[in-house]
Amino acid sequence: MSDPSAESARQAAFGKLLARLRGERNLAQKEAARLAGIDGSTLSRLESGERGVSREVLDRVCDALELDRQQRLELDVAAGFLSEDAAELLADEEITRLGKLLHDPTLPRDDVDRLRQYVRLALAHAQALGHRFE
Repeated sequence: MSDPSAESARQAAFGKLLARLRGERNLAQKEAARLAGIDGSTLSRLESGERGVSREVLDRVCDALELDRQQRLELDVAAGFLSEDAAELLADEEITRLGKLLHDPTLPRDDVDRLRQYVRLALAHAQALGHRFE
């Protein structure tokens, strides 16, 4: 069971971030809510930290605010949908493209194995250069 005070703090931080991003676009709450197709009171409660956000509503708000990739990831982390580590990986477009490629069901298994071998070689090379990672 999650800690109610931690959840409340997370919702408040999410709300502040959402309000800041909306404000940077000079959009009133009512207009942003209309663009997202949600009730104005819903957006108000999200921004004040009074309620959590669903994935669907968050996606609609992000689309309405025309947020870039990094801003969407920040909101995903703030909303609790992603860990900071996952968001950091997803922020790197090349890593994201490689991940999608490695999970593409149409890619022949031999190609997937070869790509994974390249990744292992790159990691071994980084380690040989003295880089340490988990």
